[in-house]
Amino acid sequence: MTAFWIIIIVAFFCLLQIAYYHRRGLRRVSYTRSFSRGRVFEGEEAELVEVLVNDKLIPVPWVRVESRISANLRFAAQENLNVEMDQFHKSVFFLGSYSRITRTHKIECRKRGYYDCGSVHMVAGDLLGISSCRRDVRCDAALYVYPRVLKPEDLPENALKWQGDIAVRRWIAPDPILVNGIREYRTGDNMRDIHWGATARTGQMQVKTRDYTVSPRVMLIFNSQISDNLFGGMAPEDADFLERGISTCAALAAWCVDAGIDVGFTTNGENRLNESGDVFIEPRTGESQLEAILEMLALLKIKMRVGIQRVLDTCLASGMTGMDVLLVSAYWSDTLGKRAEQLRAAGNSVTYIPLKGGSRV
Repeated sequence: MTAFWIIIIVAFFCLLQIAYYHRRGLRRVSYTRSFSRGRVFEGEEAELVEVLVNDKLIPVPWVRVESRISANLRFAAQENLNVEMDQFHKSVFFLGSYSRITRTHKIECRKRGYYDCGSVHMVAGDLLGISSCRRDVRCDAALYVYPRVLKPEDLPENALKWQGDIAVRRWIAPDPILVNGIREYRTGDNMRDIHWGATARTGQMQVKTRDYTVSPRVMLIFNSQISDNLFGGMAPEDADFLERGISTCAALAAWCVDAGIDVGFTTNGENRLNESGDVFIEPRTGESQLEAILEMLALLKIKMRVGIQRVLDTCLASGMTGMDVLLVSAYWSDTLGKRAEQLRAAGNSVTYIPLKGGSRV
């Protein structure tokens, strides 16, 4: 009889805990996840931080956290982390009474893009694994992976030539008011530029150097078409080829900001967060402008939203003038040539930057 009652009591408690964890296993259990860095460059590492809290006396035997994360975010081998098909990720936890668990997963960011990893499915169960309860959780866990910024030696020849031309043109007309430094006197310097205070301190004749009045304004235009007559889908090798164009835009934008040049960006590609709207960033300078352009490049889909000629027509219709237009494109055509001449006639310069590896006509 004793054994019988022991079995009855054990069975009762088993059923009780099954019923409890089925209905209230996730009660007062919270989960959050976030990235240690919200913005990284392609090829860099980020950390995904998971925090699970049990704010009640009764422990939870197991909690499984499931989510889909792009295969472009490669997880390092981690204990208690199961990765299936490079996309489906599962973390398993045991939660004691009033406990808090923090786990950090290292991730290699293998490809440019925007990754929203905030959708999470939680499952908690009883000691025997018979019963479970579920909950969907939404976290603020988004990651911008900026494109790789090409080194000067990896840039197309036209991009390097354009940078040289701009560097020379900026110093054509010194401004008589703006002073940016002091140097030693040279034969032919204007006596009005002598800096008498610096001359007295150094014992040698010093003159003021002037800032430039010619301040170029640059509009980067990225063409997401692989050819002038693009219909239907795009081959993977073509998409990879166009990725170099995005990296070229990132390098040119970084160079402009470093040089103090106003730079903007537009494209006929799609913004992942706003597929129906135009992509246009007004020319400005500064680190915040560079970040805005890099963020847009991370969001950019290599997918034609409108024809590139439509983007150029919009620039013409806006009355754009005095702008250095850099068209980063996989090809050049008569259609593009005609729009380029119209932009030049309106007082702009237009430079075609072919993707390194050859232009596709």
